Amino acid sequence: MANTNKIVLSGYYGFDNIGDEAVLYSIIAMLKKEIPQVQITVLSNNPEKTARLYQVESINRWDMKNVAKIIKACDLLISGGGSLLQDVTSSKTIPYYLAIVKMAQFYKKKVVFYSQGIGPVNKGFSRWLIKKVVNKVDGIFVRDPASKALLEEIGVKKSIGVAIDPVLGISLPNDVKTTEKTIGIYIRPWQNEDQNQKLISAMKEGLIEFIKKGYKLYLIPMHYEQDLDIAKALEAALVMEMQNEGMACEDQIKVIAKKLSIEEVLTYTAGFEFIIGMRLHSLIMAAATKVPMLGLSYDPKVDAFLKEARVPYCLDVSEVTEESFKTSLLDLEKNLTEQKKQLKISYEANLSRLYLPIECIKKLLKIN
Repeated sequence: MANTNKIVLSGYYGFDNIGDEAVLYSIIAMLKKEIPQVQITVLSNNPEKTARLYQVESINRWDMKNVAKIIKACDLLISGGGSLLQDVTSSKTIPYYLAIVKMAQFYKKKVVFYSQGIGPVNKGFSRWLIKKVVNKVDGIFVRDPASKALLEEIGVKKSIGVAIDPVLGISLPNDVKTTEKTIGIYIRPWQNEDQNQKLISAMKEGLIEFIKKGYKLYLIPMHYEQDLDIAKALEAALVMEMQNEGMACEDQIKVIAKKLSIEEVLTYTAGFEFIIGMRLHSLIMAAATKVPMLGLSYDPKVDAFLKEARVPYCLDVSEVTEESFKTSLLDLEKNLTEQKKQLKISYEANLSRLYLPIECIKKLLKIN
């Protein structure tokens, strides 16, 4: 009987963020497809739910004694994907994920970075820690050239492969057909309430124009607890504007006010004429389903992905205006057919890079 290949997965899992859960879903699917006799253990914030959803083993990511025990018994640690090495959301993020990597290195286990997005990394200590730990990682794969450039700038000398986000390899559960003209909107809160209101004001006029054109708007919270309030605030602002203009408000705007599965988000996304995405993985899911998009960039990772996908419609959330938003929307609508064609070309050109981390893992595990 073949030996079991024991793999531990570390990332931002079990927090009900659809983007990161889609990353986990995609990596697990690839591992089960490509690695024989694989036993996967996920470090999760909600291990019971993770184990149930993905049919894997799962332990509490904060129980370091148990984490050490599982890593000691494994063959390989995967760190990623997602944006794990960044110090914008918290100064504790980089130390946590690199502590997990260091633990695996202490037990002489193989470590692979799986299509990670790197940065921003602003603190000197964060950069020092990355340089010290990552130079001893066995396989390093990032999801975009900007992440590779940042690691090299920090001082990582090891070979760095540029793969693509694993969610780009995700497949739809079934064919999606719709006869309605619909737009998907995936926004998240930004900096503070004043900035949120500024973004809503910038979007309002353009979205009202598209409602007048017969489009229905679907507002989808990707990270439910974080995104629901701003989705409802945008809905309220649009309804008020429509009432002021004497427009009918029923059924024109819908907030999907429930936690969605990955399959549900994919199905919604694939059915839209186009999407407006602030969450990175809303854009990645749109690219995977060849749906045109307008990106609202709050982070360099959004710019990097849209550039890689050859999407010209990207607005900086800190500078977006009513005029720039409306103009970009109208231009996108005019070029939907061309954008679908470009997304298909970009997808097919990059698809081979999806397998780079898996090929490295197979080599490290000595699998032919």
